[in-house]
Amino acid sequence: MLKLAGETDISKEKIELISYTPAIKDTGDLEAGTHTIVPTSRPAIGSAQYSKSLTLPKPSDARLEVKRIAARLSVNIAGLGTATTVYCAVRVDVDDSDHELFNESWTSTGAKLAAVDTRSGNKATIFDLLKDGAAHTFYFLFWADVASQATIDVVQLWEGVGATGNSSDVAFRVDHEGWVGVAAGLHVRGTGTPRIALELEDNAFGNGARIQELTNTRLLMKDATFLSSGYFNGLVGGTVATDLSGIYSIII
Repeated sequence: MLKLAGETDISKEKIELISYTPAIKDTGDLEAGTHTIVPTSRPAIGSAQYSKSLTLPKPSDARLEVKRIAARLSVNIAGLGTATTVYCAVRVDVDDSDHELFNESWTSTGAKLAAVDTRSGNKATIFDLLKDGAAHTFYFLFWADVASQATIDVVQLWEGVGATGNSSDVAFRVDHEGWVGVAAGLHVRGTGTPRIALELEDNAFGNGARIQELTNTRLLMKDATFLSSGYFNGLVGGTVATDLSGIYSIII
């Protein structure tokens, strides 16, 4: 076969695959019936009304770095009785403020939603725990301003590699120099539309352009092929403040 001077023999090119499937982890509804809230001050995690262990897998390849882990909380207040406020805190593994994922208060009945992102600049202690690939226990602590009046009948939490809210934020980073092809599946927990985009390093070919952005309730991003000069970021977002948009799987 005729080959031009300086032409590379593609049969000797190194081709690698990075595959990561964190999915969105779910406690399920922890309240099978209806629970009456007795405490009038925050209970310790040893007296938590509910607890559940969840595990997010850690990427097997160090070139893929998780940058953001999001969580979504759902509680339904069935009744208040003579109480006026229901309080809820969710703590991870340890009973202190650094390990507090949620701290909420509600003054009406009905469905209540809350969502939060953990990352190096926000709830960093929890982020470092959740991204290590080990099991971690979520403790759900409820109290009210009047004992034995308020009732709840739904308690559920989701976590995933992704973001909450209605903007796009960096969820993962991949360090690689050369050609890249990416396929990714994204799920949403909530009522909005998830978004995913790839963003190149600032001095890369394309000058930081977003390679591809698709929207769907359960989307598959494919045919995103580009030249990376060092690294690229994966941005994830949504359209509703209390939604969780998360990576189901990604193949690079």
